[in-house]
Amino acid sequence: MRTTLLVFHILAAGTWLGANVTQAIATPQFVKAGGETTARWWRTTVLMGKALYPAAAAVLLLSGIFLVVTSNGGYSFSDPFVGVGFAMIIVGAVVGVTVFGPRGERAAVLREAGDASGALVPEGAIRRFGTLDTVLLVITIVAMVSRWGV
Repeated sequence: MRTTLLVFHILAAGTWLGANVTQAIATPQFVKAGGETTARWWRTTVLMGKALYPAAAAVLLLSGIFLVVTSNGGYSFSDPFVGVGFAMIIVGAVVGVTVFGPRGERAAVLREAGDASGALVPEGAIRRFGTLDTVLLVITIVAMVSRWGV
């Protein structure tokens, strides 16, 4: 049971991190293309925010909870690395709902309207918060792997 939960937990974390890295690498290329291509990219990232990221977060959360519950006292919800994991889920959800979704929509609308310079503001916010999300996610992975506080 533990191995299966751990596999799902790692796959979900890998999905989140992999999607972040993919966006970090692909976004400049799509923005450089301009026009409808850029607008379509932003619409795709919004879709990822509605489908891929919530699914990964749900699997992470549920598998993490069950890993603690089934650890026979080996881990506790009060362990620092568990707290870091919960905090990252919350940060990811808040940033997704307040930054990535709305600004991705705004960037798409502006690009569709041909306002490339206007799109720079939401696009810049997405890049900055994307970098922050990725750095915090890597720190969370380090906390999990090294089991901070245990």
